[in-house]
Parts: sequence; structure tokens; C-alpha cells
Amino acid sequence: MAESIGKRIALLRKQFGLTQEALSERVAISRVAISHIEMDLSIPSERTITLIARLFKISPPELVKDTSYPQSKAERLPWDTCCYTKLELELELLETDLDWLGKIQNLGCDTDMLKRLKKDVRGKWIAKISEWESEYHNGNVTDQIRVARKYLLKLTTNL
Repeated sequence: MAESIGKRIALLRKQFGLTQEALSERVAISRVAISHIEMDLSIPSERTITLIARLFKISPPELVKDTSYPQSKAERLPWDTCCYTKLELELELLETDLDWLGKIQNLGCDTDMLKRLKKDVRGKWIAKISEWESEYHNGNVTDQIRVARKYLLKLTTNL
């Protein structure tokens, strides 16, 4: 017998450390709707499956594979979805800039040039981080932003 789609979603939600409330906010449905899906009282729409799969960074067909999800609905699912939020992408870009800056610093380049580069990187990202702090209030996300700010300030001190 196939695993129920509700149980699979509940398992993934717990593995990702999300509450039903947090998952419901991310996929724009009510917490009660998430509860009903997880208890197999309702079948999620193709849209909901697609959004949940995106959140768990898997393809929609992969999410429903070998589950009780109706085959007729599974056939209409997209094969690919964007798996990263805008914030996750920007955090990756920040990390790339900081890695690049760290490598330049380790090369022992000209002190004045390094100071200018640090100042430019710091100015660019401090403004972005401030925007994120006012925009995002999810615990996990605010932790990521706090770590990014701390690392940026550590790497760009002594300007």
C-alpha cells in the first residue's frame, strides 16, 4: 500500500522544522487546511503540491511519487519549480561576495585597495540586511540574517 500524501507532507514538514502554521504561511493556505491534508481528510491541489515541493526543494512528481496522491492530478504537476526564495538567493550572493573578499584578503593585496573593497561590500550588504530585517520575521530566516550580518561585520572590520 502506498504512503499517504498527508503523512509524507507531515514527515517532510517536521524534518524541515516547520510548524503547520509556518507551512501554511509559506504556501498561502490555512493551518486547518494543512492539518486536514496531513490527516488525509483532504487532497491538496496541484498548486499546493507544487508550492510544498518547492519549499522542500524537490520536484512535485517526486513529492507525490509512491503516495496516495491521485494519478490524474499527479499527471498535471509541473516537473520543475523554483526551489529558492528571493532571500535564499540573496543570502547565497552575499556568501559569494564574502568568500571572494576573504580570498582577496588572504592574498595580501594592497591595503588601500582592500579597505575600499571592504567598504564597498559592507555598504552594499548592510543596506540589504537592514531591508531584510524589517521585511522578514520568521525565526529561522531572522537567524540566517543575524548570522549574515555578524559575518559581514567581522570580515569588514578595521576600515
